[in-house]
Parts: sequence; structure tokens; C-alpha cells
Amino acid sequence: MSGATSNPAATDAERVSSNSGIEGFQGLLMAFMMALIFRGFIVEGFHIPTGSMAPTLMGQHTLLHGDTSGLTWPVGPVTMQGRTGVPAPKQSFVTSDPVTQAEMRVSNEPLRSGDRVFILKYLFPVFEPARYDVVVFKNPRDPTATYIKRLVGLGPEEVALVDGDVFSRPLPANATAEATTTNTWELPGWTVARKPDDSQAAMWQLVFDTAFAPLDASRDGRTWFRSPWLPSEADAPAWTIDAQRQYRYAGQGATQLSWDSKRRIADAYPYNQLGGGQFPNGHFPVSDMRVSLHLEPSSVDATAAMTLATRRHVFRAAIESAGRVTLAMRREDESAWRTLGEGTLDVPLQPGAVRSVEFWHVDQTLRVVVDGRTVAKGEYDWSPTQRLEAAMGLSAKEIFETRDRNLLTDAARIATPRLSLEFGGGPLTLHRVRVDRDIHYQPGDYHPVNDATTFAKSGPHLRGRQPAAATHPRQPMFLSQDEYFMCGDNSPASLDSRLWDRPSPWVASMDPKTGVVHRDAMVGKAFVVYFPGLQWKWGLVPVPDFGRIRQIK
Repeated sequence: MSGATSNPAATDAERVSSNSGIEGFQGLLMAFMMALIFRGFIVEGFHIPTGSMAPTLMGQHTLLHGDTSGLTWPVGPVTMQGRTGVPAPKQSFVTSDPVTQAEMRVSNEPLRSGDRVFILKYLFPVFEPARYDVVVFKNPRDPTATYIKRLVGLGPEEVALVDGDVFSRPLPANATAEATTTNTWELPGWTVARKPDDSQAAMWQLVFDTAFAPLDASRDGRTWFRSPWLPSEADAPAWTIDAQRQYRYAGQGATQLSWDSKRRIADAYPYNQLGGGQFPNGHFPVSDMRVSLHLEPSSVDATAAMTLATRRHVFRAAIESAGRVTLAMRREDESAWRTLGEGTLDVPLQPGAVRSVEFWHVDQTLRVVVDGRTVAKGEYDWSPTQRLEAAMGLSAKEIFETRDRNLLTDAARIATPRLSLEFGGGPLTLHRVRVDRDIHYQPGDYHPVNDATTFAKSGPHLRGRQPAAATHPRQPMFLSQDEYFMCGDNSPASLDSRLWDRPSPWVASMDPKTGVVHRDAMVGKAFVVYFPGLQWKWGLVPVPDFGRIRQIK
């Protein structure tokens, strides 16, 4: 008998092969769907286009290296391609080292792309925004564009930017703005919005660091660099400072170092080289700062203190003998000190032992941090009007009623802070003496011309030349429930809630208020730079800069 015979083994193999193919396709389809779900509801990538968050996050930039200091820092695009406004791929310009202030000529330096970040999407009401988060949202002026800023206000509250800091006043959920004849900054309930420690750590901006002081401060027989820390004339012979990265004192008595008043501590960003008067970079003196150092004393009686004279007051943070720590303040025209806080070191200062010491004055708070631990902290609570009177000598009535100009943009009214370090107990060595300043949210006026968008061409700003939102009591910012106020870390060069014109018609149907971001426009919180701006080796080979992968705070 002839004919085909069945082969059970072959049939089973074919069946397994067929099932494996289907399962493989199903697996790929499931993985694709999971990736879409993950991207749509959990994590998404975002590319930083501009420098409004610099140096926390960088848009296009050139990464420079100081030959005299060893410091590396980013600079935004300077050289443009003709009149197109498009940055040139090769950048050539003149700048200066932020630490040594030595002039640098940059020639044909390749432009890097902006950072790429991951954002963790908000899942209301399980995961919601918090103050000082770095957030991604749809631009109210143009919801086809996505912005990234820092969240500084969230309703229901009134928010105010005063002398660089954020103040808030709680409001009922359905509150509306008081009449324009009311100076709401004089109302009770205001508090300064102090930053969490991790956010504050990310927002410090370098002013000076002895680790980047030049080892050769002479050129052509002339001294071109001197330390901004100056001893008194009587103590100068006992100090070894210039052209040193360690400061040594060989005297036997108490001594003092004062910050050079010619070296202004202001809201300047090395990133903002393009300025050219476009924005006031380095315009306002900054009094919120951190002084850090590593102290190596030679005596059991060693003491150390920071004194800061600013806002018509004197603030003092001191480590005294036996490890006692005190924080105090007084008015400049008074002699009586007001104690803000006290503490004790676990281990007092010891001869030959190097201790890390930090003195903070930020967000109306004094703090002493030793070896990474806060040992004393004290707060003082001023309202916005008390702060302005102390910083600028202006009364609330004068600020509110002066209508021919914005008095709060007059930086000349703010006295330059006077900073000094004091030491006792004889000879000592200072390692890594560093000064950082806090982010300073600038006041200002609305630009005469608004920003062109997909929904509106460039034209007159509806609030042109009026005080910017939340920066003046005549332009109060009231946030209802589910409304947020955003500012860029690069305050002088950030188009944000302070300066936006009215929202697009589509957004206005949801929330017509100028200067706010509604909850429905929020995308998520940025949490890591996963791919820093590319560098181009020989202008041809893209090289990832994995050394700058970092968490975002």
C-alpha cells in the first residue's frame, strides 16, 4: 500500500515552531505597548533647548576650561550665523574666567547641544508638584511648545518675589485678587518660602574658590591676580595668601579676613555672555550666600566666625571655644545682639585636625554646618515690606504709590554686602575657601513687545512696561487651586511667569489668568540628566560627556 504516513514528531515540531513565532510576535507587541504606556504615563525624555535654567540645566552651550584656574564652566551661544539668530556651530568670542577674572579669547570652540533629561510624569492626586521642583509643562502662550522651569509658587496662595527671595501668603481656594488700591504686601500672613536642603544645594552659584586660584599670579613682571580675601594692614605680614590655594596665618593673636568690596557678589552668570544689555546680568547685589572652608587650627582655643553686614543689619555665625556655636543679628545702628540659635560641636576644634566648616545666610536663615552636619540654625521672619525697607530703605507706601517708575528695579538702592571671616587661637591653615551665592529672582518690567508664538505674532505686550508679575505690589500674583508660578534658575535670562503675556485662546478657555500654569498643562518633574550635551572631537566625532550625568534637584 502506498501513500503518505503521518509523523507525530514532525507535527509536534511544526506546532511548537508555529506557537513560538506567535508568542514572539505577541511578546514584541506587548513590549512595544508597554514602552508606549511607560512613556505616556510614567517617564519621558526631554531636550533642553535654551539656557533659562543654566547652569542647573544647559541648553546649547560651549564648555570652557580656564588655563589659569583649571575651572570648567558653560557659556551660552555668543557667535551667530549672520543675522539669522541661529547659533554658529563654531564659537569665537572674548570672555573672562569667573574665578580669576582673567581675559580669555575663545576661537572656533564647538557648540554643544543641550542636556537631555528624564521627567517623571505627574499622576494626580498620587504624585503632585511641590515648591522648588524642576518641572516640565506646556507653555501657556503656546501649548505646542514645552518649557522647563522651577516651580516657586503653587495655589491657593499669593506669591511675591522680594529682594531675590520667594514669599507666600495663604489664600482661600477660591480667592480673587484684592482691589488694585490695596497693597497686599502689607497684609498679614506672609512668610519666606525656604528651600529644602537638596534644592538649595543645587541652586548655589560659585563666586570664588581657592581651589581654582592661579598658582602663578605674575605675568611679565606684574601681578595680575590677587585674592579677594584681604587681611588687615596690621595682620598682612602674618598671612600667606596671594598665589596660594591654602591660606596660612602665622600670627599669635586674633585675625580677620575681609572680602574685597571691589569684587561684587551679584546675580551674574558666566553663562550669559550674550547679554549686551539685553538683560541686566550681574545687576543686583546678593546677600544670600554660603562661605565654606576647611579649618586646620594649631590651638585648642581656636575660634572661627563669619560676619555679614547687609540689609541694614549685621549677622554673625560663630564657633567659639569648647565647641559652642552661636547665631545672632543686630541692627547696624544698635549694639545689642539678638540670638537666633545655638548649638555645640560633638567634637571641639582640635590642633592639627582639619574640619569642614560652612556658614550660611539664606532665605532669612543663619546656619553653621560642620563636617556635613548642621550644628546650629536660626531664622528671622520679615514680611515683604520689612524686607524691602531693610534692603532698599523704601517704605511700602512709597513703593506702591510711585507710578512713574519701578523703584524696585533700582539696584543702586541696595547696599553692597560686607563680608568678613574672623579667627582666634593663633596660627592656622585654611584649605578650600569658597564663596557661593544663592539664586536671586530679579524684579523687572514687562517687555514692550511680547514673544511671538504659533498663536500670536510678535506685537505690543498687553502689560508692556508695567512691573513684572509678583515682583511689585502693584502687580500681585494670586494663585488659585491647581495654578502654579514658574521661574528659571537663570533669572536674568528667563522668559517665565514674571514676563509672559496673556495665554493662547485654547489655554485661556481653561484658565485665562496671565502668568500661571494650570494643573492640566503640567507634564512632570525632571529628575536626571541622562545624556549631557554632546562634545565633538575634531569637529567630526560625537563624544558623550558621561561625566556630567547628574540628578536634578
